[in-house]
Amino acid sequence: MKNFIKNVVVVAVVAFILQLIWEYVQCDIFYTMDESTNHTRLMFSATFGDMMMSVVLYGLLAFVNKDVNWILKKWNRHDYIITTLYALFLSFYFEISALYNNRWGYNEETMPLFPNTNIALVPVIQLIVLFPIIFIISRKILRRLNK
Repeated sequence: MKNFIKNVVVVAVVAFILQLIWEYVQCDIFYTMDESTNHTRLMFSATFGDMMMSVVLYGLLAFVNKDVNWILKKWNRHDYIITTLYALFLSFYFEISALYNNRWGYNEETMPLFPNTNIALVPVIQLIVLFPIIFIISRKILRRLNK
C-alpha cells in the first residue's frame, strides 16, 4: 500500500506539472473563450482533470498488471494498447462534452480537426503523448526515491 500511494503521488505531481504546461501553451493558440470565462480557473480545472485521468490510468494499469510497481518495469504491448485507447476515448469524450456545453471553442484558423468531425487533433495528441511521458518521468523519479 505504501508503494501504491507513493507511486500515485509521484504520477499526480508529474502529470499536473506537464498537463498545466501543455494547457497553457495550447490554449491561446488553438482555443477561443468568451470574456466571461475565467481563464485561470478553466486552466486549473482542465489540468486537474488531466491529472486525475493520469492517476486513474496508473491505477487501471496496476490492476491489469496485478502489480502496483508496474511503472518501474518494462511496458508490455497491452500497456501501450490500453494507454492509447484510454487516451482516445477520454480525449474525444471530453472535447465533445466541452463543445456541446460551450465550455470552449476552437480557433478555426489554427486548430486542426479530425477529418469530417468537429473534434480537435491537439487535445487527442496531448493525452496520447503525455500519458507515456508522465509515466517515464515518474519511473525515473520513483527509481531515485527507491535507492
